[in-house]
Amino acid sequence: MSDEHRAVQLQQLANIVIDAYLNRDKRFKPDFGTGTSVFFLHHPSGDKDHSDIQIGYWYERADFEPENHS
Repeated sequence: MSDEHRAVQLQQLANIVIDAYLNRDKRFKPDFGTGTSVFFLHHPSGDKDHSDIQIGYWYERADFEPENHS
């Protein structure tokens, strides 16, 4: 793999990460309950399911809620 090809791949990866970070507030927001994170291995049944749930994605509460600066 040439350096130029590797640089293009790294730039594409950086763009994906930046886009995901900037659009994180538009993602599916799970009901965290008492925990601080949720990881779905499969879609939940019934009305707990949502079409935007990503299987194998770690949802962190901190990604969706603003920090409290006291």
